[in-house]
Amino acid sequence: MNKEDYAKQLITVLNDSLDSLRPEVTRKLQSSRERACVLASQQTQSHHIKSAHSLAWSEWARHHRAGVIGMLLVLVLCATAVVWQTSFSIEDDTADIDTELLTGDLPVNAYLDGHLSKWVNNSSDY
Repeated sequence: MNKEDYAKQLITVLNDSLDSLRPEVTRKLQSSRERACVLASQQTQSHHIKSAHSLAWSEWARHHRAGVIGMLLVLVLCATAVVWQTSFSIEDDTADIDTELLTGDLPVNAYLDGHLSKWVNNSSDY
């Protein structure tokens, strides 16, 4: 028995037993069918709307591909510049202390104290 023959037999059995159903059961089945049809049509319409919306975006992206790639490139370059600038803006007192030590601008107490960073700021006073 193939699927088509089985389906025909099933339809025949269901149609024959349809007449034996009570009227309230028939009304409930009819209202359930109507609700299911309405829900199915709403889902189909929303699916078509979503599909159209996504197609519009893909079409826009296809037309503006060079602009989108250019904007991404600009964003990456700006982010790289920001990272590069912040890596050099960190104040490093070691170079200043070394320079003042080598040029002899620090007082003798700075060599004995051990906290050279407080003498770098005050070295112009001596």
